[in-house]
Parts: sequence; structure tokens; C-alpha cells
Amino acid sequence: MTVSSDNIKIKSIGQRRILYDAALIEHPDETLFCPDRTSSVEKTTAIGRGEARFYQYQGHDLVFKQYLRGGMVASLMGDRYFGINPDHARSFKEFHLLHQLQALKLPAPVPVAASAERTGLFFRAALITLEIPDAETLADKLMTTAMADASWQDVGRCIRQFHNHDVYHADLNARNILLSEGKVYLIDFDKCAFRYLGDSWKTSNLARLKRSFLKFKSQNKIFYFDESDWKQLLKGYSEV
Repeated sequence: MTVSSDNIKIKSIGQRRILYDAALIEHPDETLFCPDRTSSVEKTTAIGRGEARFYQYQGHDLVFKQYLRGGMVASLMGDRYFGINPDHARSFKEFHLLHQLQALKLPAPVPVAASAERTGLFFRAALITLEIPDAETLADKLMTTAMADASWQDVGRCIRQFHNHDVYHADLNARNILLSEGKVYLIDFDKCAFRYLGDSWKTSNLARLKRSFLKFKSQNKIFYFDESDWKQLLKGYSEV
């Protein structure tokens, strides 16, 4: 896919501001951000604090993510964020970062559109990406079957590609790693960024991932992960 900043457009519809890739979507309207009003596919998957919804629009298989608050504030704010400048919305930031990752040819979702909808002093944010076909999360995979050493090494190589480009993933865990047709992807780049100073964060990033594996293992009767698998992941990581 050709990645060009010339294709990135902004459109306002009422109180909603839409950032989109005109090479993928032509003249987007309100239904783009309303999966229930399009040719919706009955399929969801956990992602971040909420869930991703899958649907079709203008011939594309898309994934819709609504940004949700976490912690105690979630009960009061839900999906609302304080701010009067929609261009600073988390959805816009993640869209731009994903666009940069595509330019670097890194295995991440292709951004289609981002939305920030004003409601007084607050806004609601959403992001749409192209669906990665026939994908499952690494967490789901390990709940059903053990992975070969080569597959663990592929996971390590994928992470190293991002680290080599100084891409920090704020929530590197087993649910934010996708496996699709023999390829490994990282997803959910909310609050992620480029980090150019030092390398200690890369070690911390890997440690966070290992903690997620151990957490899944402690919470599930079946979860195929042990220290030998981690060593294979690190082997792949060290080879890139």
C-alpha cells in the first residue's frame, strides 16, 4: 500500500471532526463511525479497556475502536474526555502514529479514520483501521495450543523491529499481539510514541510483556507459556 501524507484529509460533520485517509475512504459520512448502521459483522474482540467491532464500509473490512476511560473516573466520564481542541484527541494522535508506522513498513494496523466529537467541554474519540485478516490474539492462541519455537522467535523479531525504530508500546501484552497467516503484528498504539533517548525502556517493555504472560497463565487453567518459550522469544528478539 502506498503511504502518503497527501492523502490525509480532515472533514467536519456537525460537532464531529474526522481525520481520514482519502486513498481508502471517499467522502466519509456519519455512518463510517456507526458500525450498527453499516454492513456490520457480528464479531467483537477485547482490546484495551473496551472492545473492537468489525464491519464493512465502502468495500473495506474495518475495525472500530471507541476510546474509554479507565479507573475510578470511568464510572463518571465513560467515553468522554475533557478538551476543546479535537485535533489533540487521542484518536488523532494514534492515527498519525500508525501512519508513521506504515511509512516505516512496520507490522501494525493500517489507519483509516479518526474521529473526535465535541459535546460541550468534552469530546468522544474513536479510531478505525483496516482489519488484519484471519487474525487471533497471541493470548487466545496460547489458551488453545502450544506454539513452536520458531513462532515464539517470530514474536521476538516483531517486537525488535519496533524497538529498532525506537517505537515504545505503552501496553505491550499478549492481547495486543496478533498472529495472522504466519505473520506477527502489534496493535493498540494508544499512548504510544517514539522514544529516542536511551534503551532502558526497551528492557522494561519486554518485562511488561513477560508479566502479561505470567498473569494470563495464573488466571487461566490452560495457557501454554513457560520459561523455555520466553527464551525462544528473546532469541528471536536478539537476532534482528
